[in-house]
Amino acid sequence: MKKSFMPKIYALCLLAVSLFSCKQSAAPQPDMLLRQFIPAEHILIGATVNQWQVAADLGLTDHPVDGSYALVGNRDQVMMEAALVPHQFNCITSENCLKSEIVAPEKGVWDFVLGDQFVAYAQKHHLTVIGHSPIWHSQCAKWITRDQEGNLVDEATLRENIRLYITTVYQHFRGQIKGYDVVNEAIEEDGSYRQSDFYRIMGEEFIDWAFQCAMEADPDAELYYNDYSMAAPGKRATVVAMIERLKSKGIRIDAVGLQTHIGMDFPEMSEYEASMEAFIAAGVDVQLTETDISILPNPYAGADVATRLEYTPEKDPYVDGVPAEALHAWQARYKALFDVVNRHADHVRRVTFWGVTDASSWKNDFPIPGRTDYPLPFDRQGMFKL
Repeated sequence: MKKSFMPKIYALCLLAVSLFSCKQSAAPQPDMLLRQFIPAEHILIGATVNQWQVAADLGLTDHPVDGSYALVGNRDQVMMEAALVPHQFNCITSENCLKSEIVAPEKGVWDFVLGDQFVAYAQKHHLTVIGHSPIWHSQCAKWITRDQEGNLVDEATLRENIRLYITTVYQHFRGQIKGYDVVNEAIEEDGSYRQSDFYRIMGEEFIDWAFQCAMEADPDAELYYNDYSMAAPGKRATVVAMIERLKSKGIRIDAVGLQTHIGMDFPEMSEYEASMEAFIAAGVDVQLTETDISILPNPYAGADVATRLEYTPEKDPYVDGVPAEALHAWQARYKALFDVVNRHADHVRRVTFWGVTDASSWKNDFPIPGRTDYPLPFDRQGMFKL
């Protein structure tokens, strides 16, 4: 287990206070700390929530498909995070439970157990729900793009499968989910299209078709395109062209999501802001959808989940905690990001952090497994760091 900033007894006390507060307060007090940095009330402030946090909050013990809900890691940690969310955020994104490999492991087989529980958790605490992500090359149900022999399906079959998947999911959650990352990570940093199964079968038209199906399946749900490394000029140009193409066809796209997995030295904030301005000028709003700022030395500036690099001690310098000077630089980096958000507040819909506390952040294992990172506004004990 990683070393933490505070003794265990303090963490347990904090947990007790958090749980007591949840029971005693008349209503949630969302984003009471983060709002001081992002004052525009229309901007949702969110976090991703996983099935273990939901299970802890709802008192669940079993899932018919996944089996036991044995909470990953430290049970007290999971419960603390589940209690923290309603007091510090007013919006949640599904981390995994609405990805196609979970919802539809086989064609015609639908599993909404985790998705329904996620929505129930949100409704219990009056949180806005974002769905992530119907069409993504990773964690994709194999039947959507491959036949039983493992061969790529033809275009007509892919169109049918995309429509079936999107229509079934959107209609199941109609009126309960505000918006979806309809298509996720379809464009490379140089502006070329990712050579995914979707692209190999349909070319860029798969994006248009997915948005068309989504628009028809739930006319009231907002529709987003979501991607990482959005400060890259090549990717920026292709996303703008995609927005313009969709609009020219009468296909709705409401916002572009900038994932915002960034580091201390990448990207240049001026390039990040240039992308925001380009997307806004193309006629959509913007969202920071998966925000975290790694404090660690990072030889990789992307967010492709398949990337893994070798661990070395010099790349993991803060195992025993973060020195004050490094923490202050990290805080300044976040404030610079918030300054960009506030300059464009009229067109920013949401700022969502990828995770609840440092303890459950994916950055502890990405792109180098086994490191101790501190990328989120709340530390491993749930204390605010900004």
